[in-house]
Order: sequence, then structure tokens, then C-alpha cells
Amino acid sequence: MKWIEPKYSKERVKKAGNSLLKADLNCDEFTDAIPIFHNWRSSHAFPMQIMLDLLRKNSIKIDKNPLVVQRLKRVQSIFKKIVREQNMSLSRMQDIAGCRAVLSDVKKVNKVCKSLVKSRTKNIFYKEYNYIESPKESGYRGIHLIYKYNGSKEKYIGMLVELQIRSKIQHSWATAVEVVGTFTNQALKASSGDSEWLELFKFISVEFARLENCIVESRFKEVNTYEEMNKLINILELFERLTAFKVATKTLTEKVEKKAGYFVLLLDISDRVVIHTRFDKGKLDEATNYYNKLEIKHRDDVTKDVVLVSAASVRDLKTAYPNYFADTDEFVKNIKKVYSSYNYIFNKSLAS
Repeated sequence: MKWIEPKYSKERVKKAGNSLLKADLNCDEFTDAIPIFHNWRSSHAFPMQIMLDLLRKNSIKIDKNPLVVQRLKRVQSIFKKIVREQNMSLSRMQDIAGCRAVLSDVKKVNKVCKSLVKSRTKNIFYKEYNYIESPKESGYRGIHLIYKYNGSKEKYIGMLVELQIRSKIQHSWATAVEVVGTFTNQALKASSGDSEWLELFKFISVEFARLENCIVESRFKEVNTYEEMNKLINILELFERLTAFKVATKTLTEKVEKKAGYFVLLLDISDRVVIHTRFDKGKLDEATNYYNKLEIKHRDDVTKDVVLVSAASVRDLKTAYPNYFADTDEFVKNIKKVYSSYNYIFNKSLAS
């Protein structure tokens, strides 16, 4: 496979990122920055593939059926992060390339992380963010490991790749946050938006943590999170809204579902349709160029969302990125598990 190589220095990449944020759309500075930006993002594909193989190898040792996928960060997400985090620059961003493993439970998440850190690899383990022990303000839980590529291809040396490891329950929560955020046009994932939605997902996160016997933040110890969660579910009509967000998909045939490759997804929020275009594994360059064109075309359209991901099949794609298909079935099932656990405790207390 012909991999895209980085053509520009980190200083030029940094300046290009600043130009795209500040320059006028029609000026030369903006036009000159576009190819630099796209080359920098696209060149992460090779180190991302190396890290994907490392993540998959360690995940399979611990979980028989891990879901392991990769993605390049979307243009809008990159820009929003640079704006949101004042000291952030395009050249230093750690999650432009991201690989994700979804495992059966939290115990396996922790085991895979330990296995990765101890594994023999030329690539450099750089940093760990343990959002299970210290959840994000939004309620997000999972573990992120940052690696620096340090293999035989010199042009990629030092490029960063983020490995996200989550349990299935944690993944269902993160999916629902993205679905609601997308369809209500709120940055809930970044703890921005309507306060009731933000509070609801925090309470649900706590209840999901209890399902997995995880640490619950001290600030919630004196709060009846179950009652607060249930109240907000009714006020916001959560289940009714999630049903309304269901997205129809186009051309997902059985023939296509059996093939691996790169997928460019276009989520059309207004029409509630996901259109996917598949590229063979050896056609990353074509997939990237098509992805870049779609992102430029729909840059200012809040009803369109574009992403380039890699998966073994469309079926795996829908499981790994259910937010693009508004699939929150697992999330709803886990809320019902919370209800069942509380009903069991309540009935047991009555019996005694």
C-alpha cells in the first residue's frame, strides 16, 4: 500500500492550523493552508495502522471478541478542539489518529491497558489518561493511551496516535452522548450545552459505573443519582427522542457487509440518512481525497457530518460507530439494567 507521507515541518503545520482558524475563506493564506492541513492529517494513517495492529493483538489475548477500529479525527472536531483548548496547536494534537477497542467489561479494559504498556514494541508509550479512575466532567469513562511512532519509517517518527479502550457499557454511554449532541446541535461531549442534558448524562454515567462496580466520584456520594436520572429521563423524554433520532441507512447490502476496507460516512441529519462509500484496503489515498472533498463541501452545513473510518465490515462499523447510525439500543438496554437492579434492591428490602 502507498502511504501518504508528511511533507511539511511541524512549524508549518502549526501555522496552517492557525491560518485555517483565523484567515478569510477566500484569501491566499487560507488557500495555502488547506493542502498542509490535509497532508498532516492524512499522513497519520500509517502510524495509526501500526498502532491498530498493536491494539488488536493485545485485545485478542484478553477478550475473544474485541471490537477494534480506527479513524482520523474530523475537520470540525479538530478545529473545535483548537478553539476550546487555548494552548492546543494542530502539530501537537494527540488524537488526530485514533484507534478504539471495545471490550466485554471493565476488568478486561484494565488488563488490555496493562498488557499494552508492558508490550514489546519500538513505539514509545507517551501518556495515559485514565478516565475510569478520574472520569471527565461530562461523565465520560474509558482509558486513553498515547503512543509516539518510533518504527523503521523515519518520516513518521514522533507522530502521535491515541488508543481508546472502553467497556461495552462505557461505549454505549459515549454513543448516546454523541447521538443526542449531534441531533440537538450541542457539544455535550465537551460539557457544553443544555444543563438538563448535561446533568442527565452525568447521572446515567454514575449509574452505569455502579453496574460495573467502578469508582463513583465523591461529589455524587450525597446525591440520589437514580432519582435524578429518572426525573430527567421523563422531563427530556429521552426514550422518545432516541427513537425519533433513528437513522435509516442506504445501500447496506449483505454483499457489502462482508467486505473490509475504508468507509467514508456522510450523516445527513435533516434527512436522517447515512450514506457510506467504501474503498478497498489498498485505496487509502482515494478514500482520503474523497473524504477531504466532502468535508470542504459541507464545512458550513450543520446538518451534515462526514467521517473516514476503517473497519472489517459495515456490520463492525455500525457496532463501533453507532452514533453515526443513531443506534442507541445498547444504551437503552443498559438503562433498563439500572432499573432492574434498583427494583431488585427495593423488592428485597420490602421482603426483609
